[in-house]
Amino acid sequence: MLAIGLMSGTSLDGVDACLVDIKNGKFKLLDFITYPYEASLKERIMRNLSNETAKLAEVSSLNFELAYEFVKAIDVLLKKSNRKYKDISFVASHGQTIWHDPDGVKCENAVPNTLQIGSASVINQLTGIKVVSNFRCKDIAASGQGAPLVPFSEYYLYRSKNKNLVFQNIGGISNLTYIKKNAKMDDVFSFDNGVGNIMIDYFTNKYFNMPFDKDGAIASSGKVIDEVLDYLKKDEYIYLPYPKSTGREKYSKEFMEDMASKLNFEKYDKKDIITTITEFTAFSIGYSYLNFLKDIDLAIISGGGSHNKYLMKRIGEIAKVKVISGDEYGINSDAKEALAFTVLGYMTLKKKPSNIKSATGAKEDVILGDITI
Repeated sequence: MLAIGLMSGTSLDGVDACLVDIKNGKFKLLDFITYPYEASLKERIMRNLSNETAKLAEVSSLNFELAYEFVKAIDVLLKKSNRKYKDISFVASHGQTIWHDPDGVKCENAVPNTLQIGSASVINQLTGIKVVSNFRCKDIAASGQGAPLVPFSEYYLYRSKNKNLVFQNIGGISNLTYIKKNAKMDDVFSFDNGVGNIMIDYFTNKYFNMPFDKDGAIASSGKVIDEVLDYLKKDEYIYLPYPKSTGREKYSKEFMEDMASKLNFEKYDKKDIITTITEFTAFSIGYSYLNFLKDIDLAIISGGGSHNKYLMKRIGEIAKVKVISGDEYGINSDAKEALAFTVLGYMTLKKKPSNIKSATGAKEDVILGDITI
């Protein structure tokens, strides 16, 4: 069967869409695209990720608008692959996380909760394709964090008989999965390290009018500002024990602007700011390796951060571990998460659990997702 996986992550680059051939439980990536968001849409999404600036009317509209964007991504992918809607058995859509509070602490009388938008009903109505979506809620109902969910696919697709592997994703948020050699599923654990590209991208755009630091060129040209790095290292999230998860609701635009004002970023060379923020991202990932993992034979980095040469170099130096990109390991680094949700969607349709309790902290194995037909 053919399936499509859709992912819109914390980096807000756009919709990642992959076409996958599934035969006898084996997954083959056939094609992949990223359908970029227009700047105005990205700005409205970002505004509604913050409790201080979100508007209920906009959140409701964005739930539909993003679904239309997802369908546009499907259309581009199918045209590129010379396929039709009728050729696709199902779409697995992660949606766009708009709020994530798995501990139920971010408003008065809150209970554990999460919200992903990008209506599956709209996608289904416009394409006629069965849609699996809303993967995180059931894990939270089972007392889990609802994240990370990608570890199931990493165990299913990439586990090794003779190497202890770290699968590190660096999108807007960074997260890792540790799979020791000959691991059983209950041996796998995973958690969000903390920031990934969120701050790097934000300040690169603000100071250099570029969407991201291509190849880490800006970071490589500056030097670390000790005062700023010391401030960033006080982020309590980094030192929390796992299971744990975080997102833009913590590292919001308001958070970053408040930090820039408090530390008077205007007095520093802007290259040095990018270097320092990138160094902090490397530190938070390296700290996880040194303090929460045991033996590591290889760290395999995927996501946008895998293209940042300064970041890759510093992770290896801080953690004293061999670091390679997913592409070097034979994984499409950019398609990895969209592929992961294709795997999860397949498991949902097969009525099989696909959360990993040791990763999310859930009390039981659960079948994830809603099915829209």
